[in-house]
Amino acid sequence: MPLNKYSRRHKRTFGKKKPEPKVYLEEHRVPPKPTSYYTKMKGRCRFCGVLIRKKDGKTNTRRSWHKDCIDEYTYIYHPSETRKRIYKRDKGQCSGCGIIKPRKSRIHEERWHVDHIKPLWEQKGKKFKEIDLDYWREDNLQTLCTKCHSKKTSKEATLRAKLNKKRLDNDSK
Repeated sequence: MPLNKYSRRHKRTFGKKKPEPKVYLEEHRVPPKPTSYYTKMKGRCRFCGVLIRKKDGKTNTRRSWHKDCIDEYTYIYHPSETRKRIYKRDKGQCSGCGIIKPRKSRIHEERWHVDHIKPLWEQKGKKFKEIDLDYWREDNLQTLCTKCHSKKTSKEATLRAKLNKKRLDNDSK
């Protein structure tokens, strides 16, 4: 169950038309919504698209989510929920150096970061059908202190620059 319930603060999208861009470009921080999210059919889960059944086997038309699916959806699409769960899992301990950081701090050096082990930029520019949602799941996230996060990010930026340069060199030939 999510740490705070799915509530009215979220945009109402039931039955709305799904936007269909051809390539998943700049917004690689948030994954695309599943096709079933924009369903008009009551009783079908908006995350997995499977019918929601009552105990007697009939379709439950009063619900739009399975319990597990709403939890996973909230985790993937709401960063505050993600941060809460990762802090609860790791107890604020940095995966790099082992230092424990407080849950909230106004001092930049005392903050902790949720880091994607496999970097999200690997999903940038892919079409919707090619995107791997595992990049946003809990097993791809880790807690890092500011220092370790900066080191990891700079290594990834260097690698990304080398790959882009190599790609540009290949394109110009």
